[in-house]
Formats: sequence, structure tokens, C-alpha cells
Amino acid sequence: MDNHQSNAEEDAVFVRNCAMVLTFLAVVGVGVYLLASHVYAGFRETQDDPVAGIPTRVAPVGQLNTSGALVSVASTAPAPAASSAAAPVASGPGEATYNKVCFACHAQGIAGAPKFGDAEAWGSRIAQSVDTLHQHAIVGYQGKNGVMPAKGGAADLADEDVKAAVDYMVKAAQGGAKPAAAAAPAAAAAAPAASPVADAGTKGKEIYDQACFACHAVGVAGAPKFGDKEAWAPRIAQGADTLHNHAINGYNGKAGMMPPKGGRPDLADDDVKAAVDYMVSQSK
Repeated sequence: MDNHQSNAEEDAVFVRNCAMVLTFLAVVGVGVYLLASHVYAGFRETQDDPVAGIPTRVAPVGQLNTSGALVSVASTAPAPAASSAAAPVASGPGEATYNKVCFACHAQGIAGAPKFGDAEAWGSRIAQSVDTLHQHAIVGYQGKNGVMPAKGGAADLADEDVKAAVDYMVKAAQGGAKPAAAAAPAAAAAAPAASPVADAGTKGKEIYDQACFACHAVGVAGAPKFGDKEAWAPRIAQGADTLHNHAINGYNGKAGMMPPKGGRPDLADDDVKAAVDYMVSQSK
């Protein structure tokens, strides 16, 4: 009788323990289910309503522009760092023409040209009227005050560009424009230094077209004209070294005057030599 009662009590304890374990597991399972339902609620809603997610899934990554209008696209590339040696940008056609042609004489006052920004030198000229200055600059001028080749020796310039350059220099002389004489050296500083090239056919022509033509194209201040064999003959007879020295360091004599490097101190010595050699080769 005692054994039977003892077995019954043990069975009751076992059943009670099993019930507790099963209840605990059921509670854990329900908790996991509720947590999963909460985490994936958005996903389940999309799956339950397949139409709702279609626009997002099939949306194009881009659109073809068929309107012909320009579309601005933002670049993800980092913006290039600004160079402190960048060449100055001309503010108008007058400054651009000055930087391209006129500076060759007006920056240094070659052949009596009034220097850029020199109010005293420009005063008497401005008094003649702007129309007179325009005419002298376009057609050319030679008088007691100096020599001005037609269009500064650049015959391809438009009359309006020449007038704009004159107006720009007049404004500077009256204190209304900042000096632009340093434009050429600044441009040279912006570009990497070129290795010296003494090529009379390529580099020499390039330097001549940039600087030397301003005087040698029309014979300003006694400069021997390009291709004039008679004018170049006595100079060539002095030897290449003498011509190079005069071109680099300057010259002032009875035959004329030559500013150092043609008024372009930014030019390398070898580039000046190449330009001299090019002119000599075309004047023999």
C-alpha cells in the first residue's frame, strides 16, 4: 500500500514538471513569433500586397533625355584644386587683345609707345581724342613721339578689337583699370617650364609669332624686317653669338634699339636664341 502511494506521488511530480516545461517552451515560442512578426512587418505587408512593391522594384535607374534641353548632372569627382599660378582671365576683348599683342611694346615702352598705366605719357595722346588714337592704332603712326605699326603688327586683328584694346589702355591710364602688364609672365608661370629647345624651324617660329613679330614684322624702332635680306646682312655678319647677346640683353645703337628679350622677360634664353635663328634662317 505504501509503495503504491509513493509511485503515484512520483508520477504526479513528473507530470507537473513536464507541464511546466511545456508551458515555458510554449511561452518562448509565442514570444519569438511575436518578435519575428514585428521585425518583418514591413516585409510581410509588401508580400501580402504584391502590387504595392512593384513601382519601387521596377523603377528605372535613369531616363533618356529626348527633349533636346541640356541637363545638369552633378559630378561625384572631387573638384580640382585651384592653381595659384593660373593665368589671369581677360575681362573683355580690350584686355584680351592687349595681353595678346599690345603688351609687347606698351608694357616696356618700346619705340616710344606709352607704357601701360602711365598717366603722364598717355595724357597728351588722350587729349588728341579717342578717335585719333583709334585711327593711329588701326592704320599705324610714325612721328616725333614714336612709331606705331598698323594694328601692332597683327594684321589679322579686327578693327573693333584694336579699338577695344586702345580703350582698355586709356582707361588704365586714367586709373580705371588694373595693370595687366604682368599677364604674360603670369601665363608663363602657370604653364610648366618648357625644356630649352633651340629649334629654328619650330620653337623659333613659335616665339617669333608670340613676341618678335610686333617689331620685326614692320620694322619698328629700326628692327630689321622679317625676311629683309639687305637689312639682316650686316647683322648676320656680326655672328650668331652677337645677335643672341643683343636679343637677350638688349641693344641701343645707331641702327635702332632692341629691348631685352623683346620686352618679354618671361622668355627663356634658349627660346630667344631659337627665335633669332629662325629670323636669320628666313633672311639669308
